[in-house]
Amino acid sequence: MKGQQRGIQSVEIGCSLLLALVQSRVPMPLRDLAKAAGMSPSKAHPYLVSFAKLKLITQDVATGHYDLGEEALQIGLAAFQRLSPLKAAQEELKSFEAAAHYSTAVSVWGTQGPTIVQVTEADYPLHVFVRCGTVLSLMNTAAGLAFATFMPRSVILAALKQERHRFAGRPEPVSQAALDAATADVRRLGVSRSLGTVVPGVNSICAPVFNHQGEMVLAVSLMRPGLPADGDPDGATARAARECARRISRRLGYQPES
Repeated sequence: MKGQQRGIQSVEIGCSLLLALVQSRVPMPLRDLAKAAGMSPSKAHPYLVSFAKLKLITQDVATGHYDLGEEALQIGLAAFQRLSPLKAAQEELKSFEAAAHYSTAVSVWGTQGPTIVQVTEADYPLHVFVRCGTVLSLMNTAAGLAFATFMPRSVILAALKQERHRFAGRPEPVSQAALDAATADVRRLGVSRSLGTVVPGVNSICAPVFNHQGEMVLAVSLMRPGLPADGDPDGATARAARECARRISRRLGYQPES
């Protein structure tokens, strides 16, 4: 392929063993490790010997199983120290927006609740009057519902006491039953939705982003004028939101439970 840089095949082959250990989460015998990396045990063994010398892997004396070593840990820690969740989201959305032509918003949990920290408008006029620093309703916005679902329940119950003061907030108290029903729907679908409830004619679909500890760190919302298909939880917009959030979460070290 034109413009493709030449790599070192043996490095790529060897690193597949390290990646297999990362995906496994538990130590592995040689046979299973080689199989996961798509090679024979005899081919895998020399790579493992070299990785052991570099302390990238370690081998249990009693079982013979292989696991990641201390230098692999140092590499991971260094990567985490240099990684910003917001920067990762910005980089993913920058390439995503050019292809999909969605308006997007990134929200984090601030001192007063879900707070928009980044808004990018698509080329077409959307007329969504929100800006960075806007504190969102937990129940009436897609991003708010995502946080209401995945943040600790005690935090959400405390925050709901100020719901009426937020953008698109409701004046009446939110019942526990209403909260449970709304969040159960988000868990089932993997996305939260606001279908013309904040701005008439504009649908927003939001997906949560998690870090390496499984904690929700931000929400990614995709917005566009409200065609019926844009609100479909199995439609193109929802799939795009889930995939975008999945890529950002992966960059942050998140590994969903299998």
